[in-house]
Amino acid sequence: ASSFPDGRSTHTMSSALSTMAVRGAASRCLQTAPRPVARAKLSSTPTVARPGVVSLLRRSEGDVFLVGTAHVSEKSGFLVRSVIDATNPRAVMVELCSERAVALKAQRSQERSSSGGGASSATGSPWEQMTRHYAADMAAGLEHAEAHGAVVVLGDRRQSETKRLAQDALARMGGLQGLMTNPAIQDGRVVAPLMSTWGRVMARLPREFAADPMSLMAGGMAGGGGGNTAEKLTQIFAEVLKDRALVREMVDIVGMVTPDLLEALLHSRDDFMVSSVL
Repeated sequence: ASSFPDGRSTHTMSSALSTMAVRGAASRCLQTAPRPVARAKLSSTPTVARPGVVSLLRRSEGDVFLVGTAHVSEKSGFLVRSVIDATNPRAVMVELCSERAVALKAQRSQERSSSGGGASSATGSPWEQMTRHYAADMAAGLEHAEAHGAVVVLGDRRQSETKRLAQDALARMGGLQGLMTNPAIQDGRVVAPLMSTWGRVMARLPREFAADPMSLMAGGMAGGGGGNTAEKLTQIFAEVLKDRALVREMVDIVGMVTPDLLEALLHSRDDFMVSSVL
């Protein structure tokens, strides 16, 4: 996650992880009940260890390394491991609740059993390719923290509670029909910022991809292009979107259309996770 000047941490729109490697008073991270977030405790200009991806928050109780990841990114798993190796933390906070942690561990165990401990096949349906590395960052946080003898902090709000809040938000806006009739969509207010953000995304793509992205995407989603096209496209987009400015823009766009849903899925969870570690 990236720290913003207003004290709120944010995620990429792929629901990115906040893996926090903490050195210092790790016991403060072990609380499970939410409490109000003291935003002033966050530095308005954190010391950046790796611009746009890893930030270092220096606090009297101990340093906090915030690692920005994309859940579908294979490289994010490697990054989480490298940060834990470099910092040898006393505690690692992962964007998981107990429900999701149990499910992820069971999934990882099943994958290892089915593959005989080896790497999975690079082929498969487009969906299988797109999600092949899903949760690699969170799994790395769990497994590498345990390997280093660090305390694992499950810092996210319970999935069932987030689902309930999201369903309430959708009901208030009139469901999908209400979304499509939202004034921000009807009057075209979101078009200009959306096209501007899309243009910046295109500018960051590899040249061979940016030339005709829609055809490549269509081919990848249909299983065309051979081999693991969908997986390659997913990884390209995941790396491009690891950019604070783009994340802020996308969050703002979603907030224009569905502020209540954004609060349920993102902002309130951010507050909960910050309260878990500070």
